[in-house]
Amino acid sequence: MLLAASTAFAAEEQVLSKVYTIDRKYRSMEGPSSVQKVFLGNRTTAELVWITGIRTEMVMEDGITPQLPELMCHVNVDLDANLHQALFDLPRPVASRLMTLSQGMLAARLPPGYGFPVASNEPLLLFTQVLNHNIEHPNNLKVRHRVTFDYVRDADLQQPMKPLFNLGASGMVQLNDKLALASMAGAPGPTHDGATCLIGQRAPQAVSSSADYVDPSGRHMTGHWIVPPGRQVNASDITWFLNLPFTTKLHYAAVHLHPFAESLAVRDVTTGEYVLHARAANPAKGIGLTHVETFTSLKGVPMYPDHKYELVSTYNNTSTANADSMASVFLGLDDLEFVRPASLARRSSALFDSGSVTVHTTAGDFTALLARDAAPDTSIQVARLALAGAFNRARTVSNGKEIHVTIAVTEPVRKLLEPTGGDRGLPLGPETIAYCYPSAAAYDVTLRVILGGRPAADERCVGFARIGGGKNVLRAIHEAPAGVSAFVSSVETSQGPSSR
Repeated sequence: MLLAASTAFAAEEQVLSKVYTIDRKYRSMEGPSSVQKVFLGNRTTAELVWITGIRTEMVMEDGITPQLPELMCHVNVDLDANLHQALFDLPRPVASRLMTLSQGMLAARLPPGYGFPVASNEPLLLFTQVLNHNIEHPNNLKVRHRVTFDYVRDADLQQPMKPLFNLGASGMVQLNDKLALASMAGAPGPTHDGATCLIGQRAPQAVSSSADYVDPSGRHMTGHWIVPPGRQVNASDITWFLNLPFTTKLHYAAVHLHPFAESLAVRDVTTGEYVLHARAANPAKGIGLTHVETFTSLKGVPMYPDHKYELVSTYNNTSTANADSMASVFLGLDDLEFVRPASLARRSSALFDSGSVTVHTTAGDFTALLARDAAPDTSIQVARLALAGAFNRARTVSNGKEIHVTIAVTEPVRKLLEPTGGDRGLPLGPETIAYCYPSAAAYDVTLRVILGGRPAADERCVGFARIGGGKNVLRAIHEAPAGVSAFVSSVETSQGPSSR
């Protein structure tokens, strides 16, 4: 039975947030918050584990005594997207938001037999936040989250789990130049591609423009907006948000809404059918959400990359003042591209712990000492390409006082490339090695081995290593007669800590 596979050896990891002091009223997204790193299982030796659910309880300072659930604002569990993509060798970008809880939804569980795969040494970022809509004089009330992760070790399973991957989308309203409120009074906005698009104003607690986007049509949108008194229905095109990589099935969904919400739905515009519909309940007295529905399905609901989808939020602001709002959905879908790693521990060590990379060529070997402090993401990217054999059979080319190893971005190579990060990198100079990302002008990947001189600046190149052993081999390659080239036979990562 799938149920036995997912629960027979279930484990828990419980985390207490810091203690929060509530000294006044806080609306959604305004209250005290913090971020913690969480690991599930063996942090020293990587192994595959499956997250099957999360839940939170509001407790007092002692971490045990129950506190008011209405003080709950948020629990977010985020992946390090680049790290996760490299670790599981996924051929697509990874969404960082894995799971979320919010007021009215204090627990979420995947259908039996399904799970989100993560590594036991993979850091999960746990964000917790509190709010206070109703207590006029909280008198420095103390509260904290007690968050429980439910997971199972892959090694303990009697039957394999079915992998899900995470995607998210947010409802939007369009910002005009004056951030006008006039058209948000309840009348539907203009229609485009099956979705209305209200012209609206950011919610005042939106941090700067952190909730703002520019959609594919170039319109400026916000995902945190104001709902005036009265009823408001907003339909937002989320096709571009989802960017579904393949035909799949939806098995799990959680939604995030603010007070006065009535429902949130995902609609397949192509077929006219609803994929999911989650209702929200508001308290009889006061402000908040007492219950928000989640979606689970063993059978699954098909979703298609060539269909258009919209997110439909319904709010009914029964107060006499403006209210803030959001409408987000977080999906768990069949992952048809997931492959269980043969040895997660070995792959993890090569990607994240190796101190050097050895390049084997037909002229001999040379070593790159990784500068993971200065170029962590670039070091992972080079290691991932090396593990896949992307540089094998590449030709070395002398270019001034440099040696270049260049490979074309074929489809298999493209699937190994991760979003470029913000690595500061090593300064380019003699005895440094740079990795050059593909660009529109040069759609290839190049390793620049700088032997001397003043190297030309190139914004797509990041210094990620220093030359270690094999300098005589590099000199021989560089000084070879015209028409004589060395070829890379393989690139191998070392084991052990990196050199700093």
